[in-house]
Amino acid sequence: MPINQLVKFCHSEYLLKIGQCSQCPNKAQGACISKNCSTCFQEMFFGTDRTFNCECSTYSYVCRYIYQYSSEILHLLKLVTSFFKDDSGIKIDKLNIMSIGCGPCSEVFAIESFLKEIDYDNRNVSFTGFDSNNIWSNVHNEIPKVLPFSTNILYQDCFTHIQSSSNYTYPNILIMNYLLSDICKHGNITQFIDDVVKHIIDKMPSRSMVIINDINLWDPRDYYKSLIQKINIRNNAEQIPLSFIGYNYGYRHSCSHTFFY
Repeated sequence: MPINQLVKFCHSEYLLKIGQCSQCPNKAQGACISKNCSTCFQEMFFGTDRTFNCECSTYSYVCRYIYQYSSEILHLLKLVTSFFKDDSGIKIDKLNIMSIGCGPCSEVFAIESFLKEIDYDNRNVSFTGFDSNNIWSNVHNEIPKVLPFSTNILYQDCFTHIQSSSNYTYPNILIMNYLLSDICKHGNITQFIDDVVKHIIDKMPSRSMVIINDINLWDPRDYYKSLIQKINIRNNAEQIPLSFIGYNYGYRHSCSHTFFY
């Protein structure tokens, strides 16, 4: 399986760096006592300023979390299989997938597994991920080697990229996987919602899908209603709220994962 190949690569790279924290920008040489970057993850997840700035943490993160986050997206895709295929066959000729803030690209492995299950032609699939942090580059460089369809990762602002591209082909699947909570911590969530609706969602073709998967905290969920309202100004969008038991990051909402299409 492609996801296993990526984890194997990351595990091998991490083993080379155990005790490495000689080059860790967050600890003095030899001062990091964590054997799996767990201390740093706690600071990233529950602090305010820390983000991924250590190559070693990217390898550890993939090994620890990519199966969980990939399985969440796969679960959601399976629940809406009829969007892609029914008794008459495949319903969407081409899949142009965009992921904003893709990080380790856990969602692309969910897509690979799901499309294999429905026997979708990989020649008709393209995936573009955007991330502002090139610390993931070594992980990203492995992804095209293990996946059967076209993948491209860009380290730039997605809105700037789109506006600077002539005849841009807009996605028919947009994924924001654990993105809104990150923007709530590190960016301007109101501005992001305005931009993603104006520059991407409003220009997506008919019968498109937007997938949002995030933590069970009020902060990101407070903005779901605003996002839905803005989407429906120029679109006839159907909201499908879905939830399942996951990791408890805080107050658990009755709905923890949501689709729009």
